[in-house]
Amino acid sequence: MTFYKTIIKIPAFVSVVFFLSECGADCDLPGEIEQLKEDVRIERLEDTLFRSESVEDVLAFLALHPILKKEFLGSDQYPGDTVLAEILFSRISNRDIAVLLEETRRVFSDMHDLKADFEEAFAYMKNYFPNTKIPKIQTLVTGFGSSEMYVSDSLIIIGLDYYIGPDATFRPNSYPNYILRRYQKEYILPAVMLLLSDKYIATDYADNTMLADMVFYGKKYYFTKKMLPCTQDSLIIWYTGRELTDVDENQHIIWGNFIQNELLFETSHIIKEKFMGERPNTYEISAVCPGRIGAWVGWEIVRKYMEDHPEVSLAGLMSEKDAMRIFKASNYKGKAPGLF
Repeated sequence: MTFYKTIIKIPAFVSVVFFLSECGADCDLPGEIEQLKEDVRIERLEDTLFRSESVEDVLAFLALHPILKKEFLGSDQYPGDTVLAEILFSRISNRDIAVLLEETRRVFSDMHDLKADFEEAFAYMKNYFPNTKIPKIQTLVTGFGSSEMYVSDSLIIIGLDYYIGPDATFRPNSYPNYILRRYQKEYILPAVMLLLSDKYIATDYADNTMLADMVFYGKKYYFTKKMLPCTQDSLIIWYTGRELTDVDENQHIIWGNFIQNELLFETSHIIKEKFMGERPNTYEISAVCPGRIGAWVGWEIVRKYMEDHPEVSLAGLMSEKDAMRIFKASNYKGKAPGLF
C-alpha cells in the first residue's frame, strides 16, 4: 500500500473565529530564576565594520573575529580573506547598505529589551541545566551578505539587517513571504533558543522514521517554550495565531491522516519532507494546513508525554533517545473535535 494511493481526501479545515490563548504561564519571573540571572553583553560589530575606510581595515576586522569570519561570513567559500574583505568593503560602501544600516540602528537603537530577554532565557537555562555558560553575543549588518544567525554554546551572532521587519526598505529577496514574515525582532530569541536546544537532544541516528523526526522537533519546541515560558507559541513554531487555532481545532483530521497513511514509520526522505519540510501548506492534508505540520504534531506528542509524566525532568526528556517510547508513553491520539 503506497502513500500516494492512501492519501485521505478531506475537506478544508473547519475554520474558527477565535484565537487560542497562546501563553497561559505566569509571566512574573520566579525568584529562584531571578537569582540565576547574569549580565549579558551584546557587542554591536556593525558599528566597527562600517567605520572601515579601506579593504585593509576590513581585513583587520576579520582578523579580530575569526569565528565570525569563518562561520558567519563563510570565508571558506572565498579564495582568500582579501577577496572576502574586498566584497565586504564594496558592500558597506554602497548607498543602499547605508540606508539599511540606518534602519537597523532605528529598529535596534536600544538593545535593552533584547538584552533583558536573553538574561531571563539564560537564567531559565541555568535552572534546568546548571552547567550552562553564558555565550558571547555579537551583531552585524552586511546587506544580507551572510547568514542571518550563527549559534553555538560560546558565541551567538545575529545579522540584524534580516530582522528589521516588513517596513524595511530592503528585505532578503531569496525568501518567500511565508518565511519572510518570521524575520522580525520578536523572532530573534526563539530562533536562538531553538538552535541552542540541539546541544541537549540525544538522538538515535539509526532511527530514520518520521516519528523520530517529529519527536526531535517536538523536543526543540518544548525546550524553547521552557526557556521562554511567556513567549507566544506562534513565535516559537513560526505559525500565525490563526494557523495555530486551526491546527488545534483540526487535530483529529491531521492525526487521522498520519495514522491512516501509516506515516509515523515512513522513512522516505521525499515523503517525510512533505510533512516536515518548509512549505506554505501541507496540501496532502488540506490546502490551508500549514507546512511543517509533522513538527507541530511532534510538539503535541512531547507536551502530552510531559503532562502525563511529571516525574520526568527536562534534562530527562532531552536525553531520551527512544522516540517510540516517548510516543507510546504519551498516549497521544490527537484531539477530538470541539475540545480545547
